[in-house]
Formats: sequence, C-alpha cells, structure tokens
Amino acid sequence: MKKNYFLVAAVAIAAGVMATGCGGSKAALQSATGQRAIEQDICEKLQEEKPVLRAVGIGQHFKESTARNIAEAQARAQFARSLATKVKASTSADAGGYEVYSGDAVAGNSVSDQTAKTNDFVDAATNEVVAGTVPIKISKYLLPNNQYKVYVCLEYQKGVSELAAEVARRVEQKIPDEQKLKMNFEFEQYRKRVEAELEKGR
Repeated sequence: MKKNYFLVAAVAIAAGVMATGCGGSKAALQSATGQRAIEQDICEKLQEEKPVLRAVGIGQHFKESTARNIAEAQARAQFARSLATKVKASTSADAGGYEVYSGDAVAGNSVSDQTAKTNDFVDAATNEVVAGTVPIKISKYLLPNNQYKVYVCLEYQKGVSELAAEVARRVEQKIPDEQKLKMNFEFEQYRKRVEAELEKGR
C-alpha cells in the first residue's frame, strides 16, 4: 500500500514538472516575440459585419458626455469619408458618369472641371446623408487616469439600396440643370452605379 502511494506521488510530481516545463517554454516564446493579442471592442466587431452601413468612432475625455460626443463625431466623419469615396468612384468618367468628349484640351479641361465640381456635390451630399445614421452600440471604459474612453458604432438602418437612392437624390439636387445636360445625368442610371459600388464593399 505504501509502495503504491509513493508510486502515485512520483508520477504526479513528474507530470507536474513536465507541465511546468512546457508552460515555461511557451511563456518564454510569447515574451520573446513581444506580441500580445488585443481584443476588439464589440463596436468594432459590429462595424465589420456591415462595413458599408456602419462606422465606429472612439472618444477619450475626462467627461463621459464629451468622450461620447467625440466618438460620435469621429464615426460620422468616417462614414461620410467612406461613403464619399465609393460614390466618387461610381461617378468617375470610367464608370460612365460623363459623356463629354475629351479629344482636345478644351473639352478635357471641361471634363476635369465637371469632375471637381461633382466631387464637391458628392462631399456635401454624403455629409447630409450621415445625419440619417443612429448609434446602435456604445461601449464605455474608465481608464487608470480617470478618463472615459467611449466607442460608438453608428448605422444607416435603411439598407444599401435606400442609401444609394438617398445619395443619388441629394447629388442630383445639388447639380445645376445646365451641368446635368452636359453630363447627360440620368438619376436611375446614377443610382444603380452608386448601389453597385456600395455592394462591392459588403
């Protein structure tokens, strides 16, 4: 009986040494690389699920309300920039946005001028569309220095088709009639191009 007890104890000690040895080498390997995994906030994970319709902002301040305001402003700015980039791609000459012949310098300058103006219209339109986003998730953290860190995830909740239609409507409203004639602007075709560009990011 005593013999069995010593045998079990010896096996247990040996197993413990082996486990410690493995764990020790593993810990050393992790510290040698200097890398440490940082977990994503839930707001960032939600944004990745619908990148076309959502945006995330992060705010940090000693006042919680100020930190949240900063985060919301950052998220709206990010949403507007991302949306404007996609819409501009859909209104480029390559996407068929302009039917102006640019075979000479005068016509070429005309096309460049129209592109610049339309980009301005797109920027203004996307900034207006951003007003239709709403917070769907807010995460709050209190940092060691007593500052609040707030994550805000905003979403345009009407879907990609309605987002494309709203942007197209707002751009159309901003383009003067004479420029629409030069561009051969057709709302439905434009809306479809915008929607197709947005769909690429889903």
